[in-house]
Amino acid sequence: MKRSDLAACLRLAESAALTAGHFLAAQRSAWRVMTHESGRDIKVKADGQAETLIVDLLSAASDLPIFSEETGWQAGAREAGQVWVVDPLDGSANYHQGIPGCAVSIALLEDGQPVVGVVFDFNFDELFSGLVGAGAWLNHKAITVSEVSDPGKGVLMTGFPARRDMSAQALAALAGTWGRWRKVRMIGSAALATSYVAAGRGDYYHEESTMIWDVAAGCALIKAAGGVVDISPGPLEDPRDVVGHNGKLAGVSVGNL
Repeated sequence: MKRSDLAACLRLAESAALTAGHFLAAQRSAWRVMTHESGRDIKVKADGQAETLIVDLLSAASDLPIFSEETGWQAGAREAGQVWVVDPLDGSANYHQGIPGCAVSIALLEDGQPVVGVVFDFNFDELFSGLVGAGAWLNHKAITVSEVSDPGKGVLMTGFPARRDMSAQALAALAGTWGRWRKVRMIGSAALATSYVAAGRGDYYHEESTMIWDVAAGCALIKAAGGVVDISPGPLEDPRDVVGHNGKLAGVSVGNL
């Protein structure tokens, strides 16, 4: 696709994310109602409502296939060269609890790689957007990854997917590796965590067994902001292991999450 077409996709994703985000903020009291609970994972009314808004907006202006968290492939579409990947509300539990860490996440994948990313934090009116090869922006002002090269002075952004092993033994194994970092932050939204790495607020992101819709937009942002991303291969429906960082921490190992 021509660069101008990717720029048009970025503008479309921004518009869709802003529209959905403003509805999520305005309708919080009605949309925060829990609709599904499975183990540590929950769904709220907002997940489906925001997805419908976004899918309708993307479909009206683009003929590219859409893969979204709540309903999967839209209209029988399947993986192609270019695919929209949508998480209508990343951080549903935070939204339900009234905790600010939640956002709309929209990405465009090209041959499996994130090339366009938009994450809208509607609680703080922060619009992260990026186009790989062109740049990344926060509210349309340029952002770049940090220059930190020492984990002892860095911030690790991470999280625990709902399917993660939470046994005492598994959690204890993290202590040694996490202790290398100045700070470790888990904010309950992979989309925001990766966006923060792109903006230099964090330095390194690592999460295992996360879903592509959680991280696709943020990974595009990290790459667009000058960072490095590694996503394990596989079908879009399968969990992925994801690393994203500023490029100065390439040799750092954070252990098994």
